[in-house]
Amino acid sequence: MPNIVKGSNMGGLLRYLAGPGRANEHTDPKVLAGDIVTMAVYAGGIDVARATELARLLDSPRQTVLRGEPVLVTNYRRAHALIAEGKSRREAFDEATRDQNVWHASLSLDPKEGQLDPEVWGAIARRFMTQMGFVDREDDAPDVRWTAIHHGLTKNGGDHIHIAMSVVRPDGSLADVRRDHPRSQDAARVIEHEFGLKVLASREDRSTEQATRPDERARAERVGAPETDREALRRRVRGLALAAESEAEFVRELRGAGMVVRPRFAKGGTDEVVGYAVRMPAQNNARTGVAEKSVWYGGGQLAKDLTLSSMRGWTGWDTSADAEQAAVAEWSRSMTTRGGRSTAPSAMSEQDAIRQLGRWSTYMGTIPVGDRDAWAKAASQTAGLFAAASVRTETKPGPLDQVSRQLARAGQLPAHQRRPQQVHGQGMRAVARMLWSMQSEAASKVALAAALTECLLAIMDMLAERDRTQAAKTLAAHAHRSLTQVHMRAVGIDPTRATVPVTEVGSPPWAAARRSLAVINREDRELVENEVVTTSQGWQAKRIAMQGRPGTLQVDELGHVLGENARWSPGRTARAAAPLTPPSGAGKSGPTLPPPGPKPYPGYNPYGRERGRDQGPSR
Repeated sequence: MPNIVKGSNMGGLLRYLAGPGRANEHTDPKVLAGDIVTMAVYAGGIDVARATELARLLDSPRQTVLRGEPVLVTNYRRAHALIAEGKSRREAFDEATRDQNVWHASLSLDPKEGQLDPEVWGAIARRFMTQMGFVDREDDAPDVRWTAIHHGLTKNGGDHIHIAMSVVRPDGSLADVRRDHPRSQDAARVIEHEFGLKVLASREDRSTEQATRPDERARAERVGAPETDREALRRRVRGLALAAESEAEFVRELRGAGMVVRPRFAKGGTDEVVGYAVRMPAQNNARTGVAEKSVWYGGGQLAKDLTLSSMRGWTGWDTSADAEQAAVAEWSRSMTTRGGRSTAPSAMSEQDAIRQLGRWSTYMGTIPVGDRDAWAKAASQTAGLFAAASVRTETKPGPLDQVSRQLARAGQLPAHQRRPQQVHGQGMRAVARMLWSMQSEAASKVALAAALTECLLAIMDMLAERDRTQAAKTLAAHAHRSLTQVHMRAVGIDPTRATVPVTEVGSPPWAAARRSLAVINREDRELVENEVVTTSQGWQAKRIAMQGRPGTLQVDELGHVLGENARWSPGRTARAAAPLTPPSGAGKSGPTLPPPGPKPYPGYNPYGRERGRDQGPSR
């Protein structure tokens, strides 16, 4: 998983990489790969003093050929954003222009993949630089000065390396770093296959989204927010896009929900809106009390389906001339006034919503597998439903949000392959409004959650039939986890507390997972319920018999752990959600759901290991 950062201080970067790190996580730093001069002089262990020398070597082309001149790069998007905020054109462009003579990429493994030998990491680094076009070019351009450094694991336990490169080549020319983020994803895909690493499913399907950056997570921690601004905006924008009747109402609802929006007009006028940006309101630093300005995000920075053109395609907004004029007026109003009004809460009942969801599932069953446009719109609308439910029931991105994001990826389709409008399922808007207007975890009621899950089954079947079985299995994993937590809460289990594992046959967490799997596997729920009741009685009898016995972990009737110093036999303690995270690892077997239990959804084993991961690749 590549992550790219550009800067101007090569010495500071290398001293940090060879130093102790922010949490003393940097141990035994080594130079594993680099250009020919770097490897001849600095290969092997490195300390801060040698890192300072190496930094001078890497920066030497800029110092000698360009006489230390900066490599100035202008962020035009930021410049225009600053102009919209009232700064003069000159001030805006000066502030948006930075020296970017240092290119820094980290290549990370998932913690579950373990660690690689230094020789393998060195080969990966060289292959990555070749794929990026920085070395071994066919046009005989000289190789850049670069190095790859390996040290201790990340805070989350992931093995990784850092690549530091000077943008200035030895002949004074500049390395091409345009579109380096998508190019790095292409390079990572090649490396995953060549070196037998886990293949990122979203990258294979070209259904990625921009991932959360460390600085975004750090800001969330400073202001005491449970999620980053990007995560908060993505959930709210997607949910409101489906709930709104028109584009004008969408803008009003965003503002009514506390978000700040601004339009991007077509060149030459203000009568056509072609894009937008949105940000959360400013928040105070939890420690200092000083307000921290929030960051603007364009729709495409939230997700591919949340650009304005994409939303106009899948939401079914009113496209009449009057509606378009109202939308332009509302966008213009957002630039001069703060706040907005919210639509009155939906009067739709839960039973009406369940019936409407049933009709939606039936409709999706009639869509031909080859009709990519209809499936894309259906997946995007269903994603909006889960996003609305997530906002109202999850204080931070949880299982519902993960389902929403997976559905949105399934709905991604190039613009040239989409048909204008022809959006079905208008009844989904009413359901989305009902979910959005809920003010508690009432939206997590079992029957409603099961109806939402059943909407996924048609999409999962479609993905499997189109040879996207990995995407189908990942979606099944998220759906299983989401519905299991709903069943847990329904009986009083707190998913945030330590419980016995869901693999503990007969335990309440197992019962929740079993009921969830029955929905995903389309089983007879009455038979499953009888099975759960019978098995649960045996578990409760065993629990009571073992109460107070030395060396056993004590749990209550819901499976919550009451002590942390002993083991619960024959399983072990675990967070309830832990066994339900999306499986990873190709072709490897893991613990399976103990009998009695169902035959899993085709190709999906919620307790095994499968290839791919569920998050965007850039981290």
